[in-house]
Amino acid sequence: MLHLRGSQMLQTLENSLRKCLPESLKVYGTVFHMNQGNPFNLKALVDKWPDFNTVLIRPQEQEMTDDLDPHTNTYQIYSKDPKNCLECIGKPDAINWKQHLHIQSSQSNLHEVITGLASAKLVKVKRTQCVLYMIPQTAKKLVPFLMAGTEKLDHKSGRPRAINEEMFKLSSLDVAHAALVDKFWQFGGNEKSQRFIGRCIQIFPSLCLLGPEGTPVSWALMDQTGEIRMAGTVPDYRAQGLISHIIYSQSLVMHERGYPVYNHTERANKLMQKMSHTLHHVPMPCDWNQWNCEPL
Repeated sequence: MLHLRGSQMLQTLENSLRKCLPESLKVYGTVFHMNQGNPFNLKALVDKWPDFNTVLIRPQEQEMTDDLDPHTNTYQIYSKDPKNCLECIGKPDAINWKQHLHIQSSQSNLHEVITGLASAKLVKVKRTQCVLYMIPQTAKKLVPFLMAGTEKLDHKSGRPRAINEEMFKLSSLDVAHAALVDKFWQFGGNEKSQRFIGRCIQIFPSLCLLGPEGTPVSWALMDQTGEIRMAGTVPDYRAQGLISHIIYSQSLVMHERGYPVYNHTERANKLMQKMSHTLHHVPMPCDWNQWNCEPL
């Protein structure tokens, strides 16, 4: 595959991916942040240029030193042609199938491609499929055709319910809080995920609410694809609307900086889907997909 180098090529790629939204969202968000300094040291590969069919975003080889760390060994894929995608990600310079890794995409139609190739490489695959959302301001800017019928909706009115601002203080996360975030993260629970969370806290904007004890009780942060993820609340403070307040506040911060703002929630998590509805988040017609791959 062709490695795109230089700011001009990456900016052209971002502009091209924008025309393919929402299906390209996970890759678009990643490339957007590569064009903001590439803090995760990622690289973009395409099958051809400039009229590409498949885009693969992956870390630089020197970043992928731990074969058992899927959080670092994470790839994002967008393809206009599943057959072409199969040819591309099957190449030796594309994906290191000997490592534990994650593959992320906003395209469910790549499932057979990924699982078929993984099977041929003797790799076990577990798929996570979730509902994908954009905040209304981002959707209005990037996918206005999905906003049809919502013209009368006041997109600024999707506010969370008030919280006790005497008890809870808005702050930002510190790397020392990585263990707490990791404890309540669905994909966490080990030293490698905690290290990944610490890196995200160091690099990207994050917000939290400090409780009476002065420690975080609710939080949200951003990953290398620009998505709001790893949001959580400690059990003693749940059902008080804290996570809604954090997501809303984090979305405003990111939107004011010009970032595309999006997130996902599990299909079975009706509570978080209700929160997204309250905040007027716009559901995408495509899914959030992650394939967790482990060599047999």
